[in-house]
Amino acid sequence: MKMDTWRIACVGAGLIGQGWTTLFSSKGYQVILQDVSKTALEDSLRAINKNLMFLEAKTILKPGEAAAAMARIKTNTDISESADSADYVQESVFDDLQLKSRVFKEIDMAVPDHAIIASSSSGLVMTEIQKATTRPERCVLVHPLLPVYLIPVVEIVGGEQTSPKTVKSSAELMRRLGKIPILLQKEVPGYIVNRLQAALLREAIDLVHKGVASAEDVDNAFCNGVGLRDPFIGPLLRAHLAGNGIERFLENYKQSYENRWRSMDTWESIPPLAVDAVIKGVRNMEMVREKSLDELKNWRDDMLVNLLKLIMD
Repeated sequence: MKMDTWRIACVGAGLIGQGWTTLFSSKGYQVILQDVSKTALEDSLRAINKNLMFLEAKTILKPGEAAAAMARIKTNTDISESADSADYVQESVFDDLQLKSRVFKEIDMAVPDHAIIASSSSGLVMTEIQKATTRPERCVLVHPLLPVYLIPVVEIVGGEQTSPKTVKSSAELMRRLGKIPILLQKEVPGYIVNRLQAALLREAIDLVHKGVASAEDVDNAFCNGVGLRDPFIGPLLRAHLAGNGIERFLENYKQSYENRWRSMDTWESIPPLAVDAVIKGVRNMEMVREKSLDELKNWRDDMLVNLLKLIMD
């Protein structure tokens, strides 16, 4: 069967499952969205419709395509019925190894032999998850960023028993969805994006905790400084350009960066006082005071679409 006619099952109807269903259906795929809760499925359909209407309003989808995408979505509370004819299953349940292992086992018992079983996990490793199945070679980790239907990057990494063909096919499918696959050569907790985010978040929290700056100013320093400059360039290429060559950068700036690293905290648990400081700081941000969470998410998505259009142009 050609990949553009693959049947998709999305297991788990939370934000990530909703995002995947939005994306797959908008790209022409027939999707079954599964969750054990009928209420969750009903709520998810409303959220997915809202996502699709947003994409249509932003001209990412043409007039009428949102309704056509909704018509491609079916729901089911039974994993076996949802997966028994799927060519590709994207699991997005809560990030708990015991739960994911149980769900993978149920999916494994239902899907056709050729099917790929992918997990959206943001922190677990596939080597552990795939142990619950009889076809570990068909299991792979495919980790998206939120909103799934807007952010292009998706991280792909197999477990110890995952076949290269499964990784290759998953990457090809993601490219058909307009994604940019990042292929990890080995498993590491948190993968790439979350590790980078974790390092940045720890320093941001610590700066607020130590009273160096307000939470609002720390965020502004990022989004109006580094973030504004670097939406299309990574830290390693930036170093290459800043130093007129990566070799010269490492030679000339090594000492100054080592001094900064030595001054940074390396705590592995957030200090209680830091928790209090960052909560107070974020709650005191002007935008947080003035907008609800839904309004902030809508604003974020509007800005993301504008940025993506600018970069693509």
